[in-house]
Amino acid sequence: MASSRLGGRRGLCTAAATACAAAGITLLALAAFTHPAQPRRPPPEPPAAARSHSAPTQPDVDQNLPVLGPSPPIRITARAVGLDAAVDTVGTAEDGTIALPEEGDHAGWYSASVTPGQRGNALLVGHVDTTRGPAAFYTLGALRKGDRITVHRRDKSLARFTVTALNVYERDDFPSTSVYAPASLPLLTLITCADWDTGSHTYTANLVVTAQPDPQRAS
Repeated sequence: MASSRLGGRRGLCTAAATACAAAGITLLALAAFTHPAQPRRPPPEPPAAARSHSAPTQPDVDQNLPVLGPSPPIRITARAVGLDAAVDTVGTAEDGTIALPEEGDHAGWYSASVTPGQRGNALLVGHVDTTRGPAAFYTLGALRKGDRITVHRRDKSLARFTVTALNVYERDDFPSTSVYAPASLPLLTLITCADWDTGSHTYTANLVVTAQPDPQRAS
């Protein structure tokens, strides 16, 4: 996989997906890298409710949510969990997976999805750790419903979101249809790895964070 460019302290967090001409993305898969070392600093655990798989909700059309024009993201922040990472633009690798940013402490915006703030489902992926320590999405599991996420865009506008759902899905049971469902209004989807297995020395699941625009915090 393209993600093999970076080694993982516990097996790199790889949010990988297969491109589809019609829908953009159809399948998320977790790369099965193996490493002998045990984690010294496990990432924050998602809430227990994340394993009950609450379906991400689409914003109501009568909420008067802010809708922005296209502009690539350059940074993502979430003050509640200390998230502050540059965002690189990534495409599709030769093997059909989403290419990951070269730097582990950067997030990656998949350029086949809409830019955050536009109508549609904007997809950002990121590592949870690398051989050098915590990576861009290390604290993603500490997010909770109601927490704020801000995406800084190249045109200097801000796309502001509120977390509405956190879900942990097993690697072999990832619900592509619901995670990548089309949206008529802006949605933000963040994906990283979860559930380090000490026996196989790899991650066995993905954490998916869904957020929608906050009508009270439009730029």
